[in-house]
Amino acid sequence: MAYACCGPGKRRRVCRHMPALLDPTLDVVFALLFSSAKNHNLLVSLLTAVLQPGVPIGDVTVLNPDLPKQLVSERGAVLDVLVSLEDGRQVNVEMQSRYQSGLPQRVLYYWAGMFRAQLGQGTVFTDLTPCVSILIGKRRELPGERYHSTFRILEVHEHSVFAPELELHTLELPKLPKRARGRREAAVVQWGRFLAAKTEPELQELAMADPIFEKAKSALELLSSDPQAQELARRRELALWETRRQEAFARKEGEERGRAEGRAEGRVEGLRQAVLTACELLAVEVDAHRQAIIDSLDADGLERLLTSLRQNRSWPDE
Repeated sequence: MAYACCGPGKRRRVCRHMPALLDPTLDVVFALLFSSAKNHNLLVSLLTAVLQPGVPIGDVTVLNPDLPKQLVSERGAVLDVLVSLEDGRQVNVEMQSRYQSGLPQRVLYYWAGMFRAQLGQGTVFTDLTPCVSILIGKRRELPGERYHSTFRILEVHEHSVFAPELELHTLELPKLPKRARGRREAAVVQWGRFLAAKTEPELQELAMADPIFEKAKSALELLSSDPQAQELARRRELALWETRRQEAFARKEGEERGRAEGRAEGRVEGLRQAVLTACELLAVEVDAHRQAIIDSLDADGLERLLTSLRQNRSWPDE
């Protein structure tokens, strides 16, 4: 499988005998793939791999099946998949396509909104069901090398659970292990390989090993042949590229401003030292009042004071 361009700085996998495959790590493609009613079996498989429930997940209800098309071009848009399970739990699945600062705080904020939304008129706190956030990322976000991390509210000594209603999962694709450590990890590793696959042989190997990935491969190929999906992916890639360009410009501008401010501060400090040295050589006393004046002057004022000291050999007001 070769690559074809898909927006600035992006590449998509292509094969001579099929349309270019859309990238499932692009958030809009991920949302289209897993929110489709035709692909609920894929969503159930992914959720089962991550959550590893004691009771099989029989079915799921996608609460936001209609992707708001206007969000695709917005910088801060969150294109997630919100799911309700048969046991009442709500699960928010998000593909993190780009780096965003304050990620832990943002995940907690959206989890809190999902949890709070259950509290309607007549609802008591004991009626609230657990909410789960699953974040799949293309970048390293957390310390350590664990690919699949699970977070809950635990007592720090005995690790007892304070409130089972909060559960957070992260899958960091750059940390994907070469092989699973045991049967429990196998499925979540296989899904990571599917999402991160870059060649046709990688996808074909997964499809041959497990029927669910044969279905996932077919679903991705079908989605990739949809002109509307292609257009949404193109617009999303352009929006993300523009975001990265603006962020890079802002960083560069900030660095240049910081260097300029550093040079200015260095110049002011150098002039202050020159004024104090001149005062020492001229036996000019620098009391608290004069020190306050020196500390308050900018570079131009310090240069004028230094010139006056050198010319008059005394403090200007004397």
